[in-house]
Amino acid sequence: MSRLDSTRLRAASGSTAFTVAELAERIKQTLSSAFGDDLLVEGEIRNLSRARSGHTYFDLVEPAAVNGAGRQPEASVSVALFRFNRERVEETLRRHGGMAMEDGMKVRIQGKLDFWPPAGRLQIYMSGIDPNFTLGELEAERLRLLEKLRDEQLLAKNRGVPFPAAPLRIGLVTSDGSAAHRDFVDELEASGLTWEVVLADTPVQGIDAPRLIAAAIAATSRAGADVIAVVRGGGARTDLAAFDSEAVARAVADAPVPVVTGVGHEIDRTIADDVAHEAQKTPTAAAVFIVGAARLHLESAEQAWDGIAKRAEQLLGNADQQLATVGQIVARAAEAHLQQAGSRLRRRAARIRELAESRTRVETRRVDGCAETVRHRAAAAVADGRRTLEQKSSAVAALSRRAPRAAAKELGNLESRVRLLDPRAILARGWSITRHRGKVVRDPAAVAVGHELVTTLAEGELHSTVSQGE
Repeated sequence: MSRLDSTRLRAASGSTAFTVAELAERIKQTLSSAFGDDLLVEGEIRNLSRARSGHTYFDLVEPAAVNGAGRQPEASVSVALFRFNRERVEETLRRHGGMAMEDGMKVRIQGKLDFWPPAGRLQIYMSGIDPNFTLGELEAERLRLLEKLRDEQLLAKNRGVPFPAAPLRIGLVTSDGSAAHRDFVDELEASGLTWEVVLADTPVQGIDAPRLIAAAIAATSRAGADVIAVVRGGGARTDLAAFDSEAVARAVADAPVPVVTGVGHEIDRTIADDVAHEAQKTPTAAAVFIVGAARLHLESAEQAWDGIAKRAEQLLGNADQQLATVGQIVARAAEAHLQQAGSRLRRRAARIRELAESRTRVETRRVDGCAETVRHRAAAAVADGRRTLEQKSSAVAALSRRAPRAAAKELGNLESRVRLLDPRAILARGWSITRHRGKVVRDPAAVAVGHELVTTLAEGELHSTVSQGE
């Protein structure tokens, strides 16, 4: 640049040039004059890091209006929390529900706005925090989301999905190896039932947790789970924030199978609990609920088998009673037929006698002239009566023989049906029934080494002890 150009530059600016140090000092003085030594700033924590020196650094941002978590923020300022202030801030958060600073957390911080010359960076030196602001923001967001889900009729959507009779294939959404994971699985194993667990390992807190938990719920649905369990151990209200998120709430509501939640401690309640099919207080309680549902199905099956056995006994008893009744009916019918045949024979004989006597009286005067004729006719009438009597007797005898044979045939049919229903016939073919404490054993996993078993055979019982499991 020529001397003439330099002169023109100074004249155009109309001010004295600063060194970088002088400019930095002027900025610091201006900031101190404009904002003082103490101000409150509200925003969302991003890029939180804790240095080995004990200091904590993060960006305090104003999220974008739409989908703020995934877009460039509208504004951002760096924050430094030095160790001597960090301990006081962390103690304040612990006293208010055990909270801790983390990415995505909305906060109102106290500090001093200053300029750091070595890096040329505007920075807030944090000295305090308002925990009630964070809790209030969480609750306000929770209420807004609940109202939105209620308007879309999603709060009861998952509860409308039928609960399976035997939920033995469980989709488990949690952090692998966590206390919640261990508590849930231990409760399943202690039940003695056979389970298939499809684990979807996912972080349960942090800025990415809502998206990952929602994806895990969808993955276990696609894996064919009978029921999905979403569990997490206890923590501060901010630790459970992922389960108050819209992404997780919609994933639970839209799940095609029932979702059982067990998030936090007894006093914790999240939006995931509000939209789930069943909300239990803890991971252990969620496992207990699912075990109870499976046990109810198995007990119903046992009761059904007992009912079948009782019904078979009832049918056998009814068949015996029907057989005795049919025998009595057949005997009474045969006796009645014989009595009716005898009565008809006696009436026919009396009629014959009456006719003979009448004819005799009418033809008395002709007896002398027709004695031989009368004797022949009388002999013929007696012969006809005898033949008729013999025919009737033969018919009655045949009927008497057929009736017992028919009864015997019916009796044989009933005995065959009774033998088919008799469990002893099944045992006689080589089958056996093994019980433990009176309950039928259908699965080797239902017994353990040392258990005493009773095996029913066709000719008696065997008592044994399990020496080796499956």
